[in-house]
Amino acid sequence: MKTIVITGVTSGIGKTLMMALLERGDKVVGIGRSRSRLFALDEDFKAKGYRSYRLIKADFQSLKEIKDAGESIRKNFTQGIDVLINNAAQMTKVNATTNDGFETQFQVNHLAPVVLTHALLPLLKMTNGIVITTASNAHRKAKYDPDDLQATKSYSPLRSYCRTKLYNVLFTRGLNEHVLKDTDVRAYAVHPGLVRTDIANKESSTFYKFSFRFFMKLKGIETDEAIKSYLHLIDHGMDQDIFYVSESKEGKLSKAAMDDTHRDHLWKETLTLLDITFSD
Repeated sequence: MKTIVITGVTSGIGKTLMMALLERGDKVVGIGRSRSRLFALDEDFKAKGYRSYRLIKADFQSLKEIKDAGESIRKNFTQGIDVLINNAAQMTKVNATTNDGFETQFQVNHLAPVVLTHALLPLLKMTNGIVITTASNAHRKAKYDPDDLQATKSYSPLRSYCRTKLYNVLFTRGLNEHVLKDTDVRAYAVHPGLVRTDIANKESSTFYKFSFRFFMKLKGIETDEAIKSYLHLIDHGMDQDIFYVSESKEGKLSKAAMDDTHRDHLWKETLTLLDITFSD
């Protein structure tokens, strides 16, 4: 039995993955932003007879709520955790700024996983655990612009989303290179496939919602298919040199994602923005 933390558990991949892990007997901590959805999920889990879980409310548009969630997990799981799955993400229709002063997608999709990973890394080191971050082949469409990290120039929801998925890959590379190289903890980024979720239906424009639904109906896969790569990593890991995973094997990366200059620039700028370090 493993102890696993998952973000974004009230729908989509996160919900399906949490249920699959509970079914097989793992202990799961699920994090979501909607109190009502978490309540409904709790009722559903109780009806199914699940017991080994904990649900935590945290809106990733608030860095404080992320830090509070991390602190709660540290207090309650002093023996460590085996897996952290950074899965929550948003696609917002307008160029909005969080109360922390960051563009919303930049904070929710990139900064939040960094903050939670930073908070829980000591617990992962206790078990030689793994960090899995949901990325996407959408990163291949993104360019790295060091002068516009938050992608606010001529804002586009899809462009911003693709950029944050590139950051997920670069952060995974930076974590392995700058922090985990001399440890037995490993970080992975996963492309789950074109999944039939509602990520583009929550806060996107009518056009994006219609386009997304139409495209997913034609090309999308169900979440029970999408979680297979996560389960493979949890159970088997990957060869040492592989960190980007698609369909339970090595995925194809863009040139921007493999650029060490981009990796190191994003790493430095992110830690500066968050005022954190990954030292012991």
